[in-house]
Amino acid sequence: MQIRLEKFDYSDGRHRYCVLCLSQTLFGEWCLEQAKGPIGAAGGQQRRAYFLHHTEALQSFETLRDKEVKRGFVPIPVQLGLL
Repeated sequence: MQIRLEKFDYSDGRHRYCVLCLSQTLFGEWCLEQAKGPIGAAGGQQRRAYFLHHTEALQSFETLRDKEVKRGFVPIPVQLGLL
């Protein structure tokens, strides 16, 4: 599961992104990755959190998504390319 969120602040000229990705590792754990930073500029952060159960990981994913939406980020539909 993956979602991309973007925030455009035209008054300050700042454009930011946040990508949340939930996936299962080879060992059966669940990994929640969060990448965020400015669009079109250097810098940014990347965090990973590991969970034993899918329900915990999904709850954390939804909590992070809701937190970013409250901060003004908007979900952007992302189309994956074909191989």
